[in-house]
Amino acid sequence: MGEILQIQVGRCGNRIGDNFWKTISNEHGLDEEGKVTSYTTDEQLEHINVYYDESQGGIYVPRAVLVDSDSTLLNTIDGRPCGGNAYRKQNFVGGHGRTGSNWARGYYDSSEISSLVADAVQSEAERCDRLQGFQLVHSMGGGTGSGLGGRVLDNVRVSYPNQVAHTYSVAPWTTVSDEPTESYNVLLSAARLVGDAHATYLLDNRALFDTCCSSGKYATAAPAYADLNHLVSQIMSGTTTGLRFSGRLNADMRKCTANIVPYPRLHFFLPEFAPLTFRGQTDACVYTIPELATQLSGAVRLQRRCIDADTIEAVVMAAVMTFRGKSLETDSSGGVPMQPATGWMSDPERCWLPDNLKTASYGVPSHGLENSATVVANTTAVRDVFERYCQRFESMLAKRKLLHKYTEERIDLDEFRVAFEQIESLLAEYLAIEQINCSGNDDDDRQSLTSISSTVSPSTVDGHKLPVL
Repeated sequence: MGEILQIQVGRCGNRIGDNFWKTISNEHGLDEEGKVTSYTTDEQLEHINVYYDESQGGIYVPRAVLVDSDSTLLNTIDGRPCGGNAYRKQNFVGGHGRTGSNWARGYYDSSEISSLVADAVQSEAERCDRLQGFQLVHSMGGGTGSGLGGRVLDNVRVSYPNQVAHTYSVAPWTTVSDEPTESYNVLLSAARLVGDAHATYLLDNRALFDTCCSSGKYATAAPAYADLNHLVSQIMSGTTTGLRFSGRLNADMRKCTANIVPYPRLHFFLPEFAPLTFRGQTDACVYTIPELATQLSGAVRLQRRCIDADTIEAVVMAAVMTFRGKSLETDSSGGVPMQPATGWMSDPERCWLPDNLKTASYGVPSHGLENSATVVANTTAVRDVFERYCQRFESMLAKRKLLHKYTEERIDLDEFRVAFEQIESLLAEYLAIEQINCSGNDDDDRQSLTSISSTVSPSTVDGHKLPVL
């Protein structure tokens, strides 16, 4: 297995990234200082080199570069009695100012800090025997996560063109945070993810917020950032399971998403995790595979947020379900018996590729849980997230609202137009799939969709074009 380097950018990216490292360190049997504990098993250490680098003294160091335009949070992480010692000191790259929630300031006025990031990334890459790719964790709403994060991603793709780039991108929501420039930042960030990322795990704050509130725990108070970040770290732990442990779907970054990207630009995934737990909670219940699959399928169905009389049902183009726990039963080939729970995927009205549901199980459980499951769904419901911001973006741009904050940073107004057209084109592709699925004229309509997709430059995986239907 090749190595993966994680780059976490901005306050949101570093809070989530820090939670992620705490979570998977527990799953790999490491203590806060990165040392192997007495109860660590060979299975936990078999592929630990994918995310960790073993240093002197038998300490496993997270392969991570922590970036922020303001060093306050980085200093807090670095100053912890134990946890801060887990990271390499030289991989903390902080600035002395803020981006003011301005994508243009984060992208165009970050030459010095992006140069320092490039040096830290190069240093980590040179320690690797076989670097397979990069994992960017960031927010699409803030100036640092969206702007500087986009600049870092651009530089990575130029410097390491043969490596894969996946992102965990948080889409903001007004109830959680209401920066007036978020719509600009999201669209400008998303336009670069379309071309620069091989896969984007879209973490919608609206869905996370609703998930927390639906549990009943937050009937009188809104969930805190830490609760949302806990859910994201669980999702990240689940989606990276196949990269960190041996199993039927054990694969590298190139292979783990190849089967769920039917068209090059449609690489935005909506992940879900079950069972739902909150900070400080554990769940000793032993769920069956059908029970976990039912929870995940229900969550996927609820991803369609914009519902009215004319709403077309979302189409699941493909999905991967990962089950974890020592008590889970598998068949003789290592697969998971799923037939009782997969009606939601086999229904031709809901699924673009009815046979493209991959399942696998792993014996190492999630931290604090007897067993759990994660689904990565490539669904047209992602259109709702982008439409939410397209409407606000278009309205603000027509009024030239707050536009001066961006033009002062030397951004060309054409960049706004190009970004908007890029996302509008993406939404048209998702909508075409939904309409084709409803019409039933598959052959002719899919040919027309192929023509739409071929008008943009296709991304590649392992030197080959991604599969086109």
